[in-house]
Amino acid sequence: MRILIVDDEIPAIHSLERSLKLILDDNVEIRTADNGESALSLIEEKAFDVLFLDIEMPDINGLDVAKMVSAKHPSTNIIIVTAYKEYAVDAWELYVSGYLLKPVSSERVRRALEKLRCPIVERLTVQCFGNFDVFYKGEKLTFARSTAKEMLAYLIARRGAAVTAGEFCAILWDGKDKKDQLSTYFAEMKRALSRVGFSDIIIHTRNDYSINTAKLDCDYYRYLNGEASAVSLYNGEFMLQYSWGEDIAPALP
Repeated sequence: MRILIVDDEIPAIHSLERSLKLILDDNVEIRTADNGESALSLIEEKAFDVLFLDIEMPDINGLDVAKMVSAKHPSTNIIIVTAYKEYAVDAWELYVSGYLLKPVSSERVRRALEKLRCPIVERLTVQCFGNFDVFYKGEKLTFARSTAKEMLAYLIARRGAAVTAGEFCAILWDGKDKKDQLSTYFAEMKRALSRVGFSDIIIHTRNDYSINTAKLDCDYYRYLNGEASAVSLYNGEFMLQYSWGEDIAPALP
């Protein structure tokens, strides 16, 4: 989970940060900003799951920040944290996830997190730029067979589009008909994912395979969405260990 706290009062930021660290586990990333412009810059780099947002700020009003964030990242949960009651109607019209009045207790923060408008989806971290690798909570996933890992890489490269058995044969074995071996590698791919609780990201029907992209935090996907942090990572190298990756790299804008 990625959380951003935006408030021009530094003590308020520190208080909310302490509450969040008491409530949440160590895998949560908490960033802070003391004005609206800084907040928007951080959000431009990478989307946040939850935004705790003050309203009265000297540069950009918090409600205006909320409108901009909602337009670009509609799944971001916005929780207003303010000393003023009179903005409540305007805030709820933006479909915020919560409206907390200062001073805010840890229990009220906890309740707000339990009632988020958009549930937080746990994701695998995927690295496509350079060599392909998959991580869960910072640990790299291991595969008993390299072909099983390549199958996953290709599904991720296809961004949710269906891949037939014939297409896998063309990619993995230069067109040789080895469809009878696909089930073995598919089972190993599923085993590797199931060890971290993500076997359900693979969708397999009778005739094809695909992946649930919503459960991936992928540099390639973020690059295509124009996120600055992903754009800065790309230097022309895409899934270097796979020859077919060379055909995708030149097509990246």
